[in-house]
Amino acid sequence: MITIQYYLNEGTILKKRYRIIEPLGRGGFGMTYLCSDFHTGNSVAVKEFFPRGAEREGNFVKPISSDLKEAYFERLSSFSEEFTIMSKIDDDRVVKVLDLFTENNTAYYVMEFISGRTLRDSVKSDGVVDESKALEIIDEILKGVSSIHERGYIHGDLKPTNVMLTDEGKIKVMDFGAACLKDVYLMNSLSKVVSLSYTCPEKFLSSSTPSYSWDVYSVGGILFFLLSGEDPIPSTERIKGIPLVLDLFPRKARRILEKSMSLVADKRYTDADHFRKALRPRLFGF
Repeated sequence: MITIQYYLNEGTILKKRYRIIEPLGRGGFGMTYLCSDFHTGNSVAVKEFFPRGAEREGNFVKPISSDLKEAYFERLSSFSEEFTIMSKIDDDRVVKVLDLFTENNTAYYVMEFISGRTLRDSVKSDGVVDESKALEIIDEILKGVSSIHERGYIHGDLKPTNVMLTDEGKIKVMDFGAACLKDVYLMNSLSKVVSLSYTCPEKFLSSSTPSYSWDVYSVGGILFFLLSGEDPIPSTERIKGIPLVLDLFPRKARRILEKSMSLVADKRYTDADHFRKALRPRLFGF
């Protein structure tokens, strides 16, 4: 039986600077490692482009077949664009990127290392969050998303696994693999890996033009998860008639969810700032 090597070995040195300590996880387009930075002595997270359909020969990464070669390098270009987008966002609530380099026939980008848990892991471990705390968390997420929107970008895949809660209780938005510019026509929006439960219905249309309301829908889904501990019904099922049940939620949260997760884009909050303004009476009681 052939064993496929997915991760680089512990102790591997990248760019003569970053030493791999251990793997942190694997996503749709890459591996993430905890590394030590020889130059600063700090711990960093290094993401390696290693999509499905790739294999490793030693440290060298390549597509499994020549038929996949063109797609491999197209996706590699998108991976580098992910770094470019993140590097333009200057907000403490958004994970910071530090470096980008190519090596081993692939690309790597370096991020600050965040000690903490994803919102999904936090809720699964500690239980659901009360309404007041949930709205505070959503407000912090929206502050980060607002910084993304101000730069003209859409995150595109906000969900509980893409938001970290640090050991100090701070919010960090991460994973920009599905990010794109607003108002740019997408020939194939389905090429981006997204979560069905947190994605608005229009994003699945190949003719769809990106809108900030995409992220609004996703943040609404995160609020649903914080309060219930469950993923919301996918929008692809909701448009078939399966309802999003909100009866057990507090009245204030229910109103926010009804608007932010509307199946009709024009009925949602237009962007992160609009969403935040709607939260103010709930957060501060006026």
